[in-house]
Amino acid sequence: MEAREFVGLAGIPLIQALVALLKTTCPGLSARYYPAVSLTLGVALNLALAYLLGTDYGLAALVGTVAGLGAARLFEYGKNREMNYKLCEK
Repeated sequence: MEAREFVGLAGIPLIQALVALLKTTCPGLSARYYPAVSLTLGVALNLALAYLLGTDYGLAALVGTVAGLGAARLFEYGKNREMNYKLCEK
């Protein structure tokens, strides 16, 4: 395995940014769909990278799944920290 096969993990902040953009542009979308959107973006971005770099699509889908789930978990962590911070201010 080469390091370029895991380059898609660097897309986690990009996935988070795209989900945040979706959150602001589509305020009517329920928050329960954000992890699914994050997972879909992770897999799609990594498959696109696999196409551009000429790497294995199966591994790209796996790395995309990890990236998407990681971005979803980091999004939830950030949201919980923000809520805790607001509670501490009062």
